[in-house]
Amino acid sequence: MSRRLKIAKLTSEEIDSLPRDRTLFTMVVSPLEVHGPHLPLGTDVFVAEEIRERCSEALLSSGRVDFLVEFPAYCLGSDTIPGSVEMNHRAIYHLLLGTGEFLSERGFRYLLVLDNHGGPRHQIGIARAARGLRKKGFCLIAPFLDFYRKMVEMDEELRKRLDAGPGKMGDVQDCHAGHNETGLVLRMAPDLVRGNWKELPERKIDPRSLPHLMMGGLGRVAAALGLRELGRDLDYLGMMLSWVTSKDPSTYIGCPATASPEAGERMLRAFSEEAVRQTLEALEGRCPEYRPLGWSLRFLAFIT
Repeated sequence: MSRRLKIAKLTSEEIDSLPRDRTLFTMVVSPLEVHGPHLPLGTDVFVAEEIRERCSEALLSSGRVDFLVEFPAYCLGSDTIPGSVEMNHRAIYHLLLGTGEFLSERGFRYLLVLDNHGGPRHQIGIARAARGLRKKGFCLIAPFLDFYRKMVEMDEELRKRLDAGPGKMGDVQDCHAGHNETGLVLRMAPDLVRGNWKELPERKIDPRSLPHLMMGGLGRVAAALGLRELGRDLDYLGMMLSWVTSKDPSTYIGCPATASPEAGERMLRAFSEEAVRQTLEALEGRCPEYRPLGWSLRFLAFIT
């Protein structure tokens, strides 16, 4: 039997024959979302599939995984920009919760979920599913939740690894189809990048817009009171609202014209290594507990 399997092609008996502690299930969950005029709607899906491919080889070579079983890619995502295929965030939550329960009931313990979408409620839905399953003894590993926070907060170690500064590492002013994501697709599938990408001007979110002025101000108050996570979340969400609520919002943020396949490779390598690290730690009994961007305001996500 191959060490890499597709669950849709297996019988129930074949699934049950796999070793419980040495089988890792993987899943891709990302939306079909508008990515400027130059990148395809499946950009986030393609990135997540590339990371899964890289992780699979590394994990099978680690000596810790005997079988790696792939679920099909799910094109689901919430908090997408206008013109995209938008799904309610509860759909992501229930997909992952149901999948984890299916595996847990059969005695399996690990599911690696890969995505490349930073929508706050999308990420909160994944984190809620992971926490719910963790209480049942099942480990859902979702490395992009931590990795995206590092990108947005411009983590110093990540900046050094990427050899990138602000506006060049998937941070707030490069959060969608700009330098970073254009570079990712140039590295993975350059034929999918439309020919006008070098002509696109830089687009930025205006931090002086009302949503950010209000929420950023509240964030500074929260931080001054010692609620630093809440302060960062308020500031971030204020910037995102400033973008999507602006008149005729841009379908990309950042500067696609500065992208390169070399920068894309550095990001892919950093992301895949983070995913492998978190997965190996989980396999050794250290299941992660995620607090994605917006987590301190998660109560708002599930009343909308």
